[in-house]
Amino acid sequence: MAIAWFLCPYKRVAGSKHPARYCGMDDYTATILADGGTWAETEVLGSQAIVKVRAGAATLTTIADATGFVRLPVERLDDPLSSLSSAAKTAIRNKVISLGYTAAELTARFGSDLGAYTLGDLLRFVATRRLKPRYDAVNDVIICDGATQPVRSIESVDAEVT
Repeated sequence: MAIAWFLCPYKRVAGSKHPARYCGMDDYTATILADGGTWAETEVLGSQAIVKVRAGAATLTTIADATGFVRLPVERLDDPLSSLSSAAKTAIRNKVISLGYTAAELTARFGSDLGAYTLGDLLRFVATRRLKPRYDAVNDVIICDGATQPVRSIESVDAEVT
């Protein structure tokens, strides 16, 4: 068994009478449980979730290969990001910006180098807010652009998956 952290999308429930969405990691619940594993998540900006998964290595690789899923390259909250290549740190920075945080917010919190911080520092920053979803009936889409909503803490997610 291994541990991995992911950023993954929320998805629309197909065929639902009322528009609804779910964490994309749920697509892998049966496989994770078959490994004897588990997962927990918190929703963040961009209709995305930060997810901690305990599962077999093959399952984690399969999840990492899924469209829209990003496996973070370190496992523990106290792991430093200094071990990552410049390209990996840039990719993480760009992903966080794509969620809806501004480059200015990211720079104000982390300066110009994520390497001076830990995975926990990064995830706590990303898990500072999410936006309330709403249904746009005209375009038949769920949009996350409402009021700022509370977010489950990274420590809670971390503690649930050991």
